Amino acid sequence: MIYHMTHNENVETTIITGDEMRPREVERAELIDRLKTKFGIDEPIFTEEIITSWNEYSAPRVYQLLREFCTDGTITKYSYGVYFFQKIAFWGKPLSLSAEKVAKKRYMQNGDKIYGYYSGLTLFNMVGLTNQVPFVREIVTMNETTRLRNVMIGGRRFRIRRAKTEITKENAPLFKILDIFSERPLKIERPLDRVQIENLIVIAGGGRIDSASLEECAKFFPKRALQNLKRSEIGYLVA
Repeated sequence: MIYHMTHNENVETTIITGDEMRPREVERAELIDRLKTKFGIDEPIFTEEIITSWNEYSAPRVYQLLREFCTDGTITKYSYGVYFFQKIAFWGKPLSLSAEKVAKKRYMQNGDKIYGYYSGLTLFNMVGLTNQVPFVREIVTMNETTRLRNVMIGGRRFRIRRAKTEITKENAPLFKILDIFSERPLKIERPLDRVQIENLIVIAGGGRIDSASLEECAKFFPKRALQNLKRSEIGYLVA
């Protein structure tokens, strides 16, 4: 930025010249384009991510800009601390963000980074081990400080449980399969059918299960989890 200093009767005046003064609408468009490029449409964007993306501004200024953008409909506020760009349906109606997307990013996965997973009855339903649709979706996550609490996201209830150890992309499949087999005797009496077996193999990582890694993860589950898994229809995968 170039400044020219002029002096007139001992009064100093600063004149800004050139194209360094961008029109306000250009600046606003650049900020929005930055978010859309990084996060896309119909995806949750957390306030802390916006502050990082607009790091040339102070936090109070970011909040001010967000209020302006929400007022004119440029961006939509989903809930406290969560924003998104609305997707427009083919019939022209703007669609709301799903609670599952927000829960997934907050508690389970962001890009390739995994730090949580669905558990309990929710996981049983996903695998096809029960037709019961859980009213409360259960999640085990590293992104929680309390041992257990219920949260509402977009009108849906989630039960969030703090993970007992680190969850990673590598061990998350093992935690999920152990979670299932720690409860199986209580909820499944009949043999598994072909589809259920295939789903369990997918949940377990799609192939052979490393015995050493499995036993390390099994330390955080009842002893029956590992025993039931090894005796099950997919026990042959443990090597």
